[in-house]
This record gives sequence, structure tokens and C-alpha cells, in this order.
Amino acid sequence: MNQTPPLPAPAPRADRPPVPPRRRPRPPRDAPVIDMAVLETRLNESLDVLRDTYAPALGSGGGWYHELARPEPGTTATALGLLAFVEAGRPFEYFDEGLAFLAARQARSDDGLRDGGWATKTSLGMPVVEATGWIARFLARARCDLRDDAPDTGRAYRWLLRNQNPDGGWGSLRGCPSRVWLTCLALRALSQLNPYDPAVDRGVEWLTADRTAHRPGWGPTPASRPTVTHTAFALVTLAEARPELRTERLLDAYDWLLEHLDPDDDHTWIETYDVSPQPGGAGPGRVWRLALWHYGLPIALTALLRDPRGPHGPVVARAFRTLARGEFADPRWNRYPGSGRTSLWTLWWRLETLIALSRVPLAGHADILHWLPDATVVQRSHARERALADLLPHRRMIDPVGLALRHWAAFLLSLVCAASALGVAAGLWGWKDFWLSVILPIILTSVDESVKRRRTPRGPPPAPP
Repeated sequence: MNQTPPLPAPAPRADRPPVPPRRRPRPPRDAPVIDMAVLETRLNESLDVLRDTYAPALGSGGGWYHELARPEPGTTATALGLLAFVEAGRPFEYFDEGLAFLAARQARSDDGLRDGGWATKTSLGMPVVEATGWIARFLARARCDLRDDAPDTGRAYRWLLRNQNPDGGWGSLRGCPSRVWLTCLALRALSQLNPYDPAVDRGVEWLTADRTAHRPGWGPTPASRPTVTHTAFALVTLAEARPELRTERLLDAYDWLLEHLDPDDDHTWIETYDVSPQPGGAGPGRVWRLALWHYGLPIALTALLRDPRGPHGPVVARAFRTLARGEFADPRWNRYPGSGRTSLWTLWWRLETLIALSRVPLAGHADILHWLPDATVVQRSHARERALADLLPHRRMIDPVGLALRHWAAFLLSLVCAASALGVAAGLWGWKDFWLSVILPIILTSVDESVKRRRTPRGPPPAPP
């Protein structure tokens, strides 16, 4: 495996010591905010780029290539482009054409290891997980299984099952060494197609095996050093495949990610490796090289939103600020380094994270989220120009009139007690009369009210048969 970082500072900081379990780094003094209006603008900009770069294919259908400036569509990029509109809940006028393009490129073969999958432009016509995993996930999310003009979802599902390695993971195809990223791609697709398939259990077991407190993160392979990108992608996958999973090792992984993530750093790099159809990659035959485009910051942000203990607000807000700032404000800036071309991969990861943030509960389209260390404050759009301190409740001075209105009965009883005590002191009546006429009724009334409050409230009456 060869990792070729295209940017000056691509490598994650894996040499820092892990934090103790459940102890989170101290948040910054400032608490950045998430402006939902800015988020909506960035989301619309990204979708507009996809609309502008859609290209028809030779023959039928159309779609995108991962280098958006190129006119010839590719299968994986087309599935991602259509998936973006599905996840955002927006219509796309060429949706049917994209489905037709994917259906035409689905492999048909008597070989069960090939039938139903999709190839990439660099896999020499051989269906691989790098394409089939994404396309199968799109088909499941778009609910295209009942459409006659859509690819055959059942055949894609069976391709993923047949190409799972005996160890439970996935390589590019059956027999290739299992890799973390490819196993996550297959699991994310299967968790949408059939989360109860035993193959999902075996994949999750392979992904979570050999996790220790000293090595809680994931790298490209089980023996590799952990990276921010692979750890985040594994956590996103586990949150989808097994949302009820909450083990000590899983929480350790979230802590590791939070410790090693720099929310102010744009972490972009390419993972490359050789693929051979022969088991173990040995023996004569075709060998090709595949490349995976990694954009670690938005993947890590999506993972932190899935933390079972709740997202770490300040880090999430700072990461969003990085994605929405200056050079990233226009999606056309997201390019391959030195090529001058827009990358659909960079656009997609950013889009997926923006969509996940837009689904934060209680937040409207133009509201502002203030992420505090232990609380989240939603500032409504009609009050966005006001300072946060003006919106928070303040301790007010004692209001004598309001206090008297709320506790008039207690004040009246106190006045009666005081007047009776003065009558005893003046010799108008004795202490016996005082206790019987005033104090004893007050005590009995207090006891009765206390008993009433301790009674179990009755439930609603049963519904009529």
C-alpha cells in the first residue's frame, strides 16, 4: 500500500498519546457558532455545481466523472451525484437519465463473482467494491428497487455477499486482502439493503476485532497506523450498521478521533494500492492500481455527530467554520492539487456533512447554533441580530406585587397568627384559645396538603372497547 499525500500537510497526527477513556480535551475558550443560513447557502452552492456539470453519456443516460471538468460520466461519480440530491431531498431533472446510465453499466455474467457489480475506469472491466458499494448504497437510499428502469438492486446485493472474504472483510473483490475503507463501503451498502444479513455481523466483527485501549483507531489495513480519515469512516459505518453498539472500545475510538482531529486543518490525501484478481495478489495475471480520494475533515465531523454521548459542540462548530470559510466558500475551489479541476469527491464529502448538520434537531433553516461545552443554544432566525447574552434569562429583582399575588394565602395566615399572638400578649384571650383557633388548623391543613402531593396520580381512563 502506498499513500501519496497531495497536499503539504496531509498526514494525520497519529503519534500523539491517546487520551484516557471518556476524558475529553478541554474545549477552546471561544465557542464558535453554526449559522444555518450559511449552511443552507453552501449546500445550495454545491448542488448548483452538480447541476451545472451534469453531462450526457454516449448512447443513453448521463452523469458525472469524478473530475467534474471532464464530459464523460463514470459510474461511481454518477451514483454520488444522484445520491447528493436524494440525501438533500431536492429534485433533479436528469435523475432518470442517471439511473439509465447506471443500469447500462451493471455487469452481466454467468460468473457469480462478477454478475451484478460495477467496474471503475481503472479496474480493467472487473467489478469492484470501490464502485459497487457506492452504487448499491445509492439504490437503497433512493428506494429504486421497484423501478423497472433502475439497476437490479438484488443482483448488486448478491455481488457484495459473494465477494466478502472468508475473514469477514472486503477487498476490491473476493480474494484481495481486506481493507478498512472497502469493508466500510460494503457495510454501509448492506446496512441499507439488509442490516440483518449475517454478512453484516461478520463485517462488523472484522472491523471491530483487535481494538484495544492502546490502538483504538483504524488505518488503511488492520496492521497500519491509525488515521483520522479511516477512524472517522469506521465510526460512521458502525453507527449505521449497528446503531445500538456502545462499547468501551468504541468510546475510546471517539476520544482518539477528538484528540487527533485538528478542526482548523483541511485534511486531504489520496490512498493508492495495487489490486490483483488472484487470491493474495500472487501469481501471474492482471494487476492494476486504484486510488481512493480522502477528505478527512468532513468525514470526521460526520463521525463526531454520531458520538453516543452527544457531539462535542465547540469542535464541531470549528470544523464547520473551516468547511465554510474563504477558499471553501465556492465549491469550485475544491480541486485536485495542481490540476485546476474540481473534484466530485471533495464536493461529496462536504455535501454529506452539510446535510448531516442540517438535520440537527430543533434547528431551523436560518437559525444559529451556539455550541457550548455542556449545552447547545438555538438562536431563532428572527433574533439573529441580537447578542446571545440578551436572549438568555437574567435574574430579576424581587417583585413585591407579584410575590404577594402568588403567596397571598400564606401572607394572610401569617397576619392572622401575628394578630392572635398580639391578642394573647394583650390579655384578650389565652394561649389555649390561640392554639385551638389558629395554629392547630394551620398544622392540620399543611399535613393534608402534604399527603395529597404524595399520592400517586391516577392515569387516564382506559379507552372504550
